[in-house]
Amino acid sequence: MSSKKAEARERVKAMREEQARKDRAKERIMRFSIAGAVLVAVAIIAVAVISNDDGDDDVVADTVPAAVEGEHDGILVGDPDAPVTIESWIDFLCPHCREFEQLNGEQIDEWVDSGEVNVINYPVTYTGQTNSQRANNAYACAVDEGMGDEFHDALFAEPQQWTNNSLVDLGDSIGVGGDFESCVRNDTYDSWSSSVTAAANGVEEVTGTPSVFVNGAKVDDWSPQNLAAAVTQAAAEGGEEPAEGGDDEPAEDDGEDGADGEDGADGDAAQSDEDTDADDD
Repeated sequence: MSSKKAEARERVKAMREEQARKDRAKERIMRFSIAGAVLVAVAIIAVAVISNDDGDDDVVADTVPAAVEGEHDGILVGDPDAPVTIESWIDFLCPHCREFEQLNGEQIDEWVDSGEVNVINYPVTYTGQTNSQRANNAYACAVDEGMGDEFHDALFAEPQQWTNNSLVDLGDSIGVGGDFESCVRNDTYDSWSSSVTAAANGVEEVTGTPSVFVNGAKVDDWSPQNLAAAVTQAAAEGGEEPAEGGDDEPAEDDGEDGADGEDGADGDAAQSDEDTDADDD
Protein backbone atom coordinates (compact mmCIF):
# COMPACT_ATOMS: atom_id res chain seq x y z
CA MET A 1 0.00 0.00 0.00
CA SER A 2 1.32 3.42 -0.97
CA SER A 3 2.26 5.90 1.64
CA LYS A 4 -0.47 8.26 0.44
CA LYS A 5 -3.15 5.64 1.03
CA ALA A 6 -1.75 4.87 4.42
CA GLU A 7 -1.82 8.54 5.32
CA ALA A 8 -5.39 8.84 4.02
CA ARG A 9 -6.52 5.92 6.13
CA GLU A 10 -4.90 7.43 9.18
CA ARG A 11 -6.67 10.70 8.52
CA VAL A 12 -10.02 8.92 8.08
CA LYS A 13 -9.43 6.98 11.28
CA ALA A 14 -8.65 10.19 13.11
CA MET A 15 -11.77 11.83 11.69
CA ARG A 16 -13.91 8.89 12.77
CA GLU A 17 -12.45 8.96 16.24
CA GLU A 18 -13.10 12.69 16.49
CA GLN A 19 -16.68 12.23 15.31
CA ALA A 20 -17.20 9.39 17.75
CA ARG A 21 -15.90 11.65 20.54
CA LYS A 22 -18.32 14.38 19.50
CA ASP A 23 -21.19 11.88 19.36
CA ARG A 24 -20.38 10.64 22.84
CA ALA A 25 -20.21 14.20 24.12
CA LYS A 26 -23.54 15.02 22.51
CA GLU A 27 -25.07 11.90 24.06
CA ARG A 28 -23.83 12.85 27.49
CA ILE A 29 -25.26 16.35 27.11
CA MET A 30 -28.56 14.86 26.04
CA ARG A 31 -28.65 12.54 29.05
CA PHE A 32 -27.82 15.39 31.40
CA SER A 33 -30.49 17.56 29.82
CA ILE A 34 -33.09 14.88 30.29
CA ALA A 35 -32.01 14.28 33.89
CA GLY A 36 -32.11 18.01 34.57
CA ALA A 37 -35.58 18.28 33.12
CA VAL A 38 -36.75 15.44 35.34
CA LEU A 39 -35.29 17.10 38.43
CA VAL A 40 -36.92 20.39 37.55
CA ALA A 41 -40.25 18.64 37.12
CA VAL A 42 -39.86 16.90 40.48
CA ALA A 43 -38.98 20.20 42.14
CA ILE A 44 -42.03 21.90 40.62
CA ILE A 45 -44.25 19.09 41.89
CA ALA A 46 -42.68 19.28 45.36
CA VAL A 47 -43.21 23.04 45.54
CA ALA A 48 -46.80 22.60 44.46
CA VAL A 49 -47.40 19.96 47.15
CA ILE A 50 -45.84 22.14 49.85
CA SER A 51 -47.79 25.19 48.69
CA ASN A 52 -51.04 23.24 48.88
CA ASP A 53 -50.26 21.80 52.32
CA ASP A 54 -52.61 23.05 55.01
CA GLY A 55 -49.70 23.70 57.37
CA ASP A 56 -50.81 21.24 60.06
CA ASP A 57 -47.61 19.22 59.81
CA ASP A 58 -44.70 21.63 59.76
CA VAL A 59 -41.62 19.50 59.06
CA VAL A 60 -39.12 22.32 58.69
CA ALA A 61 -36.24 21.54 61.08
CA ASP A 62 -34.93 24.33 63.28
CA THR A 63 -31.22 25.06 63.12
CA VAL A 64 -29.43 23.75 66.20
CA PRO A 65 -25.74 23.86 67.17
CA ALA A 66 -23.67 20.80 66.39
CA ALA A 67 -22.82 20.15 70.06
CA VAL A 68 -26.36 19.82 71.39
CA GLU A 69 -27.04 17.04 73.90
CA GLY A 70 -29.66 16.06 76.42
CA GLU A 71 -33.42 15.93 76.30
CA HIS A 72 -33.72 19.66 75.72
CA ASP A 73 -30.84 20.27 73.29
CA GLY A 74 -28.35 21.88 75.64
CA ILE A 75 -24.69 22.52 74.80
CA LEU A 76 -22.46 19.60 75.79
CA VAL A 77 -19.06 20.33 77.32
CA GLY A 78 -16.64 17.45 77.87
CA ASP A 79 -16.70 13.70 77.32
CA PRO A 80 -20.25 12.50 76.56
CA ASP A 81 -19.39 9.21 78.31
CA ALA A 82 -18.32 10.83 81.58
CA PRO A 83 -19.99 9.10 84.57
CA VAL A 84 -21.34 12.34 86.05
CA THR A 85 -23.35 15.01 84.25
CA ILE A 86 -23.94 18.52 85.58
CA GLU A 87 -26.90 20.22 83.90
CA SER A 88 -27.00 23.99 84.29
CA TRP A 89 -29.97 26.14 83.32
CA ILE A 90 -28.42 29.58 83.07
CA ASP A 91 -28.96 33.09 81.81
CA PHE A 92 -25.87 35.01 80.74
CA LEU A 93 -27.29 38.17 82.34
CA CYS A 94 -28.36 36.50 85.58
CA PRO A 95 -26.29 37.80 88.53
CA HIS A 96 -26.63 34.55 90.47
CA CYS A 97 -25.50 32.57 87.41
CA ARG A 98 -22.40 34.71 87.32
CA GLU A 99 -21.89 34.00 91.03
CA PHE A 100 -22.28 30.27 90.39
CA GLU A 101 -19.59 30.43 87.70
CA GLN A 102 -17.26 32.47 89.90
CA LEU A 103 -17.62 29.99 92.76
CA ASN A 104 -17.58 26.74 90.81
CA GLY A 105 -16.28 27.37 87.30
CA GLU A 106 -12.64 26.50 87.96
CA GLN A 107 -13.50 23.28 89.78
CA ILE A 108 -15.97 22.23 87.07
CA ASP A 109 -13.31 22.82 84.41
CA GLU A 110 -10.94 20.50 86.32
CA TRP A 111 -13.60 17.80 86.54
CA VAL A 112 -14.34 18.11 82.83
CA ASP A 113 -10.65 18.01 81.89
CA SER A 114 -10.16 14.85 83.99
CA GLY A 115 -13.07 13.11 82.26
CA GLU A 116 -14.99 12.70 85.54
CA VAL A 117 -17.75 15.10 84.59
CA ASN A 118 -19.46 16.54 81.56
CA VAL A 119 -21.67 19.60 81.55
CA ILE A 120 -24.81 20.40 79.61
CA ASN A 121 -25.56 24.12 79.51
CA TYR A 122 -29.11 25.26 78.83
CA PRO A 123 -29.02 29.04 78.25
CA VAL A 124 -32.39 30.72 78.73
CA THR A 125 -33.71 34.28 78.55
CA TYR A 126 -35.35 34.86 81.93
CA THR A 127 -33.29 37.90 82.93
CA GLY A 128 -32.05 39.60 79.79
CA GLN A 129 -34.83 38.57 77.42
CA THR A 130 -33.79 39.91 73.98
CA ASN A 131 -30.26 40.69 75.17
CA SER A 132 -29.90 37.19 76.57
CA GLN A 133 -31.34 35.76 73.36
CA ARG A 134 -28.56 37.45 71.40
CA ALA A 135 -25.95 36.17 73.85
CA ASN A 136 -27.32 32.62 73.59
CA ASN A 137 -27.16 32.76 69.80
CA ALA A 138 -23.58 34.05 69.89
CA TYR A 139 -22.62 31.35 72.40
CA ALA A 140 -23.87 28.67 70.01
CA CYS A 141 -21.97 30.35 67.16
CA ALA A 142 -18.78 30.25 69.25
CA VAL A 143 -19.40 26.57 70.03
CA ASP A 144 -19.45 25.86 66.30
CA GLU A 145 -16.00 27.45 66.03
CA GLY A 146 -14.59 25.38 68.90
CA MET A 147 -14.54 28.37 71.27
CA GLY A 148 -17.69 27.77 73.28
CA ASP A 149 -16.04 27.45 76.69
CA GLU A 150 -14.00 30.60 76.22
CA PHE A 151 -16.98 32.58 75.00
CA HIS A 152 -19.16 31.27 77.83
CA ASP A 153 -16.62 32.54 80.35
CA ALA A 154 -16.22 35.86 78.53
CA LEU A 155 -19.97 36.50 78.59
CA PHE A 156 -20.04 36.11 82.36
CA ALA A 157 -16.84 38.10 82.78
CA GLU A 158 -18.20 41.18 80.99
CA PRO A 159 -22.01 41.22 81.30
CA GLN A 160 -23.79 44.03 79.50
CA GLN A 161 -26.94 44.74 77.50
CA TRP A 162 -25.72 42.71 74.56
CA THR A 163 -26.09 43.85 70.97
CA ASN A 164 -24.85 41.83 68.03
CA ASN A 165 -22.12 44.41 67.50
CA SER A 166 -20.84 44.03 71.05
CA LEU A 167 -21.04 40.24 70.82
CA VAL A 168 -18.99 40.24 67.63
CA ASP A 169 -16.45 42.51 69.35
CA LEU A 170 -16.33 40.13 72.31
CA GLY A 171 -15.66 37.21 69.99
CA ASP A 172 -12.90 39.15 68.25
CA SER A 173 -11.31 39.98 71.59
CA ILE A 174 -10.86 36.29 72.46
CA GLY A 175 -9.99 35.13 68.97
CA VAL A 176 -13.19 33.48 67.75
CA GLY A 177 -12.84 33.20 63.99
CA GLY A 178 -14.43 31.34 61.12
CA ASP A 179 -18.08 32.13 60.44
CA PHE A 180 -18.70 33.52 63.91
CA GLU A 181 -19.56 37.06 62.86
CA SER A 182 -22.01 36.08 60.14
CA CYS A 183 -23.56 33.49 62.44
CA VAL A 184 -24.13 36.15 65.09
CA ARG A 185 -25.48 38.80 62.73
CA ASN A 186 -27.78 36.32 60.99
CA ASP A 187 -29.27 35.14 64.33
CA THR A 188 -28.57 31.61 63.17
CA TYR A 189 -29.54 29.94 66.43
CA ASP A 190 -32.31 32.29 67.52
CA SER A 191 -35.00 29.60 67.26
CA TRP A 192 -32.81 27.17 69.20
CA SER A 193 -32.49 29.68 72.04
CA SER A 194 -36.26 30.15 72.11
CA SER A 195 -36.79 26.39 72.20
CA VAL A 196 -34.46 25.98 75.21
CA THR A 197 -36.33 28.67 77.13
CA ALA A 198 -39.65 27.05 76.23
CA ALA A 199 -38.30 23.72 77.46
CA ALA A 200 -37.24 25.29 80.77
CA ASN A 201 -40.76 26.55 81.32
CA GLY A 202 -41.94 22.95 81.05
CA VAL A 203 -39.47 21.49 83.56
CA GLU A 204 -41.06 21.62 87.00
CA GLU A 205 -37.82 21.82 88.96
CA VAL A 206 -36.41 24.66 86.87
CA THR A 207 -37.81 27.46 89.03
CA GLY A 208 -35.21 30.09 88.19
CA THR A 209 -31.60 30.54 87.18
CA PRO A 210 -29.28 28.97 87.88
CA SER A 211 -30.98 25.61 88.27
CA VAL A 212 -28.29 22.96 88.73
CA PHE A 213 -28.66 19.18 88.52
CA VAL A 214 -26.11 16.41 89.12
CA ASN A 215 -27.07 13.20 87.35
CA GLY A 216 -30.66 14.38 87.32
CA ALA A 217 -30.94 15.36 91.00
CA LYS A 218 -31.36 19.06 91.72
CA VAL A 219 -28.72 20.73 93.89
CA ASP A 220 -30.48 23.68 95.53
CA ASP A 221 -27.45 24.79 97.51
CA TRP A 222 -24.70 24.93 94.90
CA SER A 223 -21.93 26.11 97.17
CA PRO A 224 -18.58 24.59 96.15
CA GLN A 225 -18.75 22.15 99.08
CA ASN A 226 -22.25 20.96 98.29
CA LEU A 227 -21.63 20.68 94.56
CA ALA A 228 -18.43 18.70 95.18
CA ALA A 229 -20.29 16.39 97.57
CA ALA A 230 -23.00 15.76 95.00
CA VAL A 231 -20.48 15.01 92.26
CA THR A 232 -18.46 12.71 94.54
CA GLN A 233 -21.55 10.79 95.57
CA ALA A 234 -22.77 10.46 91.98
CA ALA A 235 -19.37 9.16 90.87
CA ALA A 236 -19.25 6.66 93.75
CA GLU A 237 -22.69 5.37 92.86
CA GLY A 238 -21.57 4.66 89.34
CA GLY A 239 -23.91 7.10 87.66
CA GLU A 240 -26.91 6.63 89.95
CA GLU A 241 -28.69 9.75 91.07
CA PRO A 242 -27.08 11.33 94.14
CA ALA A 243 -28.99 12.56 97.16
CA GLU A 244 -30.35 16.04 96.58
CA GLY A 245 -27.98 18.76 97.65
CA GLY A 246 -25.08 16.49 98.60
CA ASP A 247 -24.23 16.00 102.30
CA ASP A 248 -25.75 19.21 103.58
CA GLU A 249 -29.33 20.34 103.79
CA PRO A 250 -30.30 22.73 100.97
CA ALA A 251 -30.18 26.36 101.98
CA GLU A 252 -33.45 28.22 102.13
CA ASP A 253 -34.29 30.10 98.96
CA ASP A 254 -34.23 33.61 100.38
CA GLY A 255 -32.89 35.25 97.22
CA GLU A 256 -29.42 35.69 98.78
CA ASP A 257 -27.96 32.18 98.76
CA GLY A 258 -27.27 32.21 95.02
CA ALA A 259 -30.14 30.16 93.59
CA ASP A 260 -33.22 31.99 92.36
CA GLY A 261 -36.53 30.63 93.50
CA GLU A 262 -40.10 30.95 92.43
CA ASP A 263 -40.40 34.44 93.84
CA GLY A 264 -38.34 35.76 90.93
CA ALA A 265 -35.52 37.33 92.95
CA ASP A 266 -33.27 39.57 90.88
CA GLY A 267 -35.58 39.11 87.93
CA ASP A 268 -34.24 35.63 87.21
CA ALA A 269 -37.38 33.56 87.73
CA ALA A 270 -39.17 32.08 84.72
CA GLN A 271 -41.11 34.53 82.62
CA SER A 272 -42.25 34.89 79.05
CA ASP A 273 -39.49 35.65 76.56
CA GLU A 274 -40.66 39.01 75.29
CA ASP A 275 -38.55 41.00 72.91
CA THR A 276 -38.26 44.22 74.82
CA ASP A 277 -35.15 45.59 73.24
CA ALA A 278 -34.59 46.55 69.63
CA ASP A 279 -31.78 44.74 67.93
CA ASP A 280 -29.31 47.46 67.05
CA ASP A 281 -26.79 45.35 65.19
